[in-house]
Amino acid sequence: MSEPSPQTRFRAAGLRDRIPPGGIRSALVGGNTVGGWIREAAPRTDGYRHVDTPAMINRLRDLGANHYCFGIWDSPTDFDDLRFEFAPAAQEAGLQLLPYVVPPSETFSWGKASRPYRMDYIAWAEAFARLALDFPVITAWAIDDFDWAENPSVFTPDYLARIRTAQLAINPELGFFTCAYRPAATSDAFMIKYGPYLDGIIFPFLDGGNFNTIRTDQVGADLAAVTETAGRYDVEVILLGYAGRWLAGLLPPTAEYAAGCLGPAVAAASSGQLLGVVAYGLQLDGAPTIANERRSMYGDGRGVLVSGQVPLTAGQYAQLSTPITVQPDSPRHELSFWHSRAFGAEHPPRRGDFEIGVFLDDEQVWTGDVHDATWQQLWVQGHVLQGPVDVSTALRGKTEATLRFRLTALRDLDASSIDVGLDTIETIGFTVPDPGFEDPAAWRIDGTGGPIVAAVDLFEPDRPERIFATVRDLYRAG
Repeated sequence: MSEPSPQTRFRAAGLRDRIPPGGIRSALVGGNTVGGWIREAAPRTDGYRHVDTPAMINRLRDLGANHYCFGIWDSPTDFDDLRFEFAPAAQEAGLQLLPYVVPPSETFSWGKASRPYRMDYIAWAEAFARLALDFPVITAWAIDDFDWAENPSVFTPDYLARIRTAQLAINPELGFFTCAYRPAATSDAFMIKYGPYLDGIIFPFLDGGNFNTIRTDQVGADLAAVTETAGRYDVEVILLGYAGRWLAGLLPPTAEYAAGCLGPAVAAASSGQLLGVVAYGLQLDGAPTIANERRSMYGDGRGVLVSGQVPLTAGQYAQLSTPITVQPDSPRHELSFWHSRAFGAEHPPRRGDFEIGVFLDDEQVWTGDVHDATWQQLWVQGHVLQGPVDVSTALRGKTEATLRFRLTALRDLDASSIDVGLDTIETIGFTVPDPGFEDPAAWRIDGTGGPIVAAVDLFEPDRPERIFATVRDLYRAG
């Protein structure tokens, strides 16, 4: 058989016509997420704990999902669980499926891999094409991140053409997707290179190019940019929103984040702008929040000033502000606060990269270099040998003022991942309405925009169930 031309445009027949009314409403377990699978309590005779198919189907029904992205990565039994148990049950339940396999960068001979075919993606294409003939609820399949790390050297135009030729020869209606983050999803070069071989992309929303799961105000702009670019190349878009932890995330997503991210996407799918929505890492097993998400000094809350692993420009900042009441007749005014820091392993800050500043109105009353301010993840009062700060000069004669905690980039940076925590404010001569950062409404968040983000981080022991309930409300209403 002659080799297919890399210029051929490959498309599944009638893919959009098979999408459920209102668009795809799906979930995906994700890599190293918590509780995304429900597995059987005891191993079977083969020594593995298999997917608990009845429990998973019931949970997805409760969610209001009409689709599920079945990850094949966590266990060598995943593919057999899909073809012998999950796909038949999904067919009976009317739940559409998209099997999801990993690229070479996520394939390990000593650990996780998509088995049995591993990195033989032509074999995967043929296997899914045949399985979808038996179970038509399988409408597409996907390979994760094939434009990242060493993966592009494998997924050449010639190899992708061979994958699609093999797949469509067996099943001309089966779609094919990959994951594409915003830089790729809005890139003509990406679409020119890969668009001919793709029915669609799965686009993870991460606050524009800022790569966090904290802010959602750019969802609309990102959807417009991605769907406009993809549309010019006849490529469909599914939005992936984080409903469970992202390993590079600065803070875990909350129920409010899930609503802000997935809500507009569900509406966009209902209108036809998107093919659908995927709740990534949605915890299905009913377990509580993992304990180390509580990172406050005391109580449940802390203030946070964070920056992710993306380029920054000198002068960018974010801050937390709150009004204070001053006793003007106090003999002196004193501020005490505790702070901590944590650095990402790949891009720790250097001396002179970031400044932590404390302000009363426009007067800076304390400053510290993030590199020097304290030991890693240790709560410290002010500077290590300082303790409380006398702020009498800044407050003399006032009855009210604004207290601000600010993180500022001091120079242009390629990337630097940091987390500055704030907690336990104590004062003399003035009062702070929320000294323990337990009430997000007491703090105003603002800044220049960009990668530096301020937030009040509250530990919630039932956060996974709150997120599940939020997604359920969106999916059922959608």
